[in-house]
Amino acid sequence: MAKCEICEKKINVAKKHVYRSSYVTKRSLRKQYPNVQRVRVFVGSVSRRMYVCTKCLKSQKVQRAEC
Repeated sequence: MAKCEICEKKINVAKKHVYRSSYVTKRSLRKQYPNVQRVRVFVGSVSRRMYVCTKCLKSQKVQRAEC
C-alpha cells in the first residue's frame, strides 16, 4: 500500500466530474497516490528500508543511508 512511514501520507480519494455544456453529467471517484519511494534510511544507528514520500526526503526529515 502506498503510505509514507514518516508523515503517514496515504491515498487521497477525490470526486471526478465530467461537464457537458453547463452541468455535471458524470460523477466518479479517482485515487491520488503519493510519490512514495522505498529507500534505505538511518533509524537511530541502524539502517533499514522504509517507504518514504519524496517530500520527507527533500525536507530531510530522514537521513538516507549509503550502501
